[in-house]
Amino acid sequence: VSPAIVDDGFVIWRGEERNKDILSDIYTSEGLCYSFNIIDPKELQVDPETYRSVPSTSHTKSKRWSLEEGYLNEDRADDFPRRTFLSGISGGLIIDVYANSSHMDHVCSDANEGFQVNIHHPTESPNMDASFRLPFDQIVSVAIKPKMITVSEDLKHYNPEYRKCYFSNERKLTYFNSYSQENCLDECLTNYTIQKCGCIPFYMPRSRSFPICGPASLICIEISQSNFLLNDANNTMINCNCLPSCTSLQYEVEISQSDWAWRESFAVLKNLMGDKYSEAFSNIEKSRLSRLIVYFKEMQFLALERHELYGKTEFFSNTGGLLGLFIGFSITSAIEILYFLTLRIICNIKRFGRGLWSGQGGIG
Repeated sequence: VSPAIVDDGFVIWRGEERNKDILSDIYTSEGLCYSFNIIDPKELQVDPETYRSVPSTSHTKSKRWSLEEGYLNEDRADDFPRRTFLSGISGGLIIDVYANSSHMDHVCSDANEGFQVNIHHPTESPNMDASFRLPFDQIVSVAIKPKMITVSEDLKHYNPEYRKCYFSNERKLTYFNSYSQENCLDECLTNYTIQKCGCIPFYMPRSRSFPICGPASLICIEISQSNFLLNDANNTMINCNCLPSCTSLQYEVEISQSDWAWRESFAVLKNLMGDKYSEAFSNIEKSRLSRLIVYFKEMQFLALERHELYGKTEFFSNTGGLLGLFIGFSITSAIEILYFLTLRIICNIKRFGRGLWSGQGGIG
């Protein structure tokens, strides 16, 4: 079911009540969804007119932020993508989402009730296949621990095939301005689907010339996606060459949930507020409400850096060390052997003649 945000004041960011316009509408494989902190389509896609966002939705442009370089200003709290300086619930995001039970279609949703939530970084589109569920009448708390992997500057001169990753400026995508493995696979799936079905689902990145699939193409879309992920995955990924990003950001989450007796609380508020209450208050019997709490678990996290395991310096130093350890041999010994076999013999022949090539002999 497509969620509705319960009036102003039910979105809290860093301990302050915010207008629900802080969220952006976006189309996904599950339909119309809300997104928090995703960057403007003009920065995300090459042709923003074909992006999956709702045309009437306003987006905020990033303030010279990139995944590899980070924020331009280290201490500003009003930068975008939005960031927090606190761990725990007080520095996180709280959203109350509402649904009317009469609007739910149990056939389309396979009788799964609730909302779907996906955690992703701002330059990627949400992948609803990797989402978790926010059940009705529940409070779900999500503690996030970032997992960031970077690459040292020493690896930039390596070929991406040996490095096994792409920097953001090394690989250009057709539909996305910034490279990530997820964006590359989205683009690859788009090209695969247009070849198999002759059309593109409304939520996929696309060219303006691609027709949008109708209900009659749903079976073809499902089959093509299954073949892409299962049977043809290896060949397709090789052709698309969707290597990981050299700088990647993922989120490890710890999820806990509990029952939410919101009807009892709202009944008290209804008596206190009189007629000044929202739709969720007015029809409690058909209302389904859920609360999502997202926050960082810790103030800091450790980033991993990939670097050369054996460079030229390490190779020669380790080789010399092993030779010296096991056979008493070193680079100096090799130079001495070369000297006595070549330069020393040549000098002796020039000084004493061929008969005394090993040096001046005799008894004085």
